[in-house]
Amino acid sequence: RFYGASSHAASSPERGRSALDGVEAMDHMVNLMREHLPQEARIHYVITNGGLAPNVVPDFAEVYYYVRHPDPRTLDEIWARVVKAAEGAAVGTGTRVEHEIIHAVYSLLRNETLAKVMDRELRAVGGVQYDAQEREFAQKLQATMPPPVRPLGSEAQIQPFRLEQRYGSTDVGDVSWVVPTTSVRTATFVPGTPGHSWQAVAAGGMSIGFKGMNVAAQTLARTAVSLYREPSILKEARREFAALRGPDFRYRALLGERTPPLDYRD
Repeated sequence: RFYGASSHAASSPERGRSALDGVEAMDHMVNLMREHLPQEARIHYVITNGGLAPNVVPDFAEVYYYVRHPDPRTLDEIWARVVKAAEGAAVGTGTRVEHEIIHAVYSLLRNETLAKVMDRELRAVGGVQYDAQEREFAQKLQATMPPPVRPLGSEAQIQPFRLEQRYGSTDVGDVSWVVPTTSVRTATFVPGTPGHSWQAVAAGGMSIGFKGMNVAAQTLARTAVSLYREPSILKEARREFAALRGPDFRYRALLGERTPPLDYRD
């Protein structure tokens, strides 16, 4: 959050110090910084407050950042550089800056033992099967998508088992460092759909999305039954969990001791 001084942008611009200039200077420096970050890093931002009118020098502006890296130690180093960019932007624009960390989550700690059980049960359930009406709807949606687009029919196929690094964020990551955890991904939207797109919403709100969730629900239920029936799985999952986490690990919330800001969008 940058704080400056308001003035009339035409008649007395010399009296103003633009908080928006502070935001834009910070954003520019962070964008230059991208060239010098580890390959796995991701940084995105939105300007949540940029002023009220073009003829008023804004005395307040706010920018909201996500900074990501699989290793929390590397993440801390990148975040410190982002904060320095904000401080430098404030000095250069004659404004004042303050920052607040409102969210922070761990990367997922994989558990291959549980993942393989989940994969086995997913294959027993099978993929999503479109009827003629759903297939027609899917074809219309795919026509609006940028390439590459996966072929229709792939929603019915179970992909080969593999462990890979993904770049979404979830508080399940924190859970996975406290108890052995796994998850399942199913086709709740048309193959090739970008996440957070209107096409994803369109499919998620009708039978295509419902069918994908039904596959997920059946898979989760079958996995739970397998864990009850085969205690050896739990033992092996715990062994893998302890080995990957390490003997000296102690969970601490990356958010610190503060209460999560549940109203941060208000």
